[in-house]
Amino acid sequence: MKAPTIVFAMLPESGHLNPSYKLAKVLRARGHDVRYLAIADVRAQIEAQGFAVEPLFADLFPSGLLGAEQKLGTLAKRRAITTRYRALLERLRTDAPLASPPSLLVVDVTQVHFALWARRVGVPIVLVNTSLPQTRDPGVPPLRSGSPYAASLLARVRPALEWRRFVAKRQLSAHAADLAGMCPPYELARREALRLGVAEHDLDSETVYMPQLRGVPELVLCPRAFDFPRAPAPERAYVESIDLSRSEPEFAWGGLAADKPLIYCALGGQRYRAADVPSFFRRLHSVFRTRPQWQLLLASGQHMASDELDPLPNVAVVERAPQLAVLRRARLMITHGGLGSVKECIMNAVPMLGVPLDVDQPGNVARVVFHGLGLSADVRNSSERALRLTLDRLLSTPSFAICAREMQGRFAREEAGERGADLVERLLSGTAAPACVTAG
Repeated sequence: MKAPTIVFAMLPESGHLNPSYKLAKVLRARGHDVRYLAIADVRAQIEAQGFAVEPLFADLFPSGLLGAEQKLGTLAKRRAITTRYRALLERLRTDAPLASPPSLLVVDVTQVHFALWARRVGVPIVLVNTSLPQTRDPGVPPLRSGSPYAASLLARVRPALEWRRFVAKRQLSAHAADLAGMCPPYELARREALRLGVAEHDLDSETVYMPQLRGVPELVLCPRAFDFPRAPAPERAYVESIDLSRSEPEFAWGGLAADKPLIYCALGGQRYRAADVPSFFRRLHSVFRTRPQWQLLLASGQHMASDELDPLPNVAVVERAPQLAVLRRARLMITHGGLGSVKECIMNAVPMLGVPLDVDQPGNVARVVFHGLGLSADVRNSSERALRLTLDRLLSTPSFAICAREMQGRFAREEAGERGADLVERLLSGTAAPACVTAG
């Protein structure tokens, strides 16, 4: 009998691809034919994990597209994204993104257009969320908010107000952008869903990223222990996602001393708030002039060239680093708060200094602070002195490492199971009704 074909349709970024690999590998180990629907720019990194790639509309997504978009100015980039997204929606109305329909499509919540296509042609779907839940919860602030969690009634009023403000601001922004010819994808996706006959009550548009289909099972790729307390949702489950066996490139360790505390800094691969990050790197670099007993490994990514900082004996600057290998040696990570990096820090019991830039990062860093796993800093306003004092506190206060080890244990227990794969197989067999997929 031919193995069921399961296709993952993820946002083409490492922060979305990486957390999907563990679930995909478990399903592959159980005998399923697991593939990825992906553009040319991420094909190599997916194939490095041993998965076949189904190419997505090469004429719309030629090789080098992501790098070229990163170099555009803000307005030009928004126009390019709008134009390409309109073209993708048009293509999906007439052309199938896959040569043959899969047994199940596993769809990133940010890729709602593929969920709409699958719904139209009758392909079963399950949503995966590489962030924490994006739908409105009156007791939990939107993920874009860095507001803390509090259980008191008065404190719970603030998240509800933040949600109302967030939704109103997004609606106004979408309207203004539409008038300027730059309608954002979340509004285009909402209109497309309604055009395809999705009823208003089956579509949740008051979300952080993209509209989300109601009644569809959602697998949150994060241990439940990290989230703020929230009411369970009937179709949502927190499942395994941290792949510590992920293939990484070799790394030259020659410039790093084994007897000095290693601080690792990486602020992600996207150029969010690009003007702020290089100046933050320079202030951080200056801190290490006065702390020769520490050493810094700075992964500069696309934010700045690795040779833009003056050489220091206790600072190594690279474009990118193999994060899993580095975290096994690090005492502390300075992170933008991407959920993948946060989870990998916790699995290695590494405390964090969170420097959120955009998207869900403020909410993730708020949870880091809430659980005692680290502190936060402002990428624009944290002075060199403030950074030095914060790093001093993180490295000298035992409670951060203790909390990190405690959370590591909770993560390990949740990650040891294969709940996500179990749920996917139940959906494949038709034995799992949405109401059976409960939060854990």
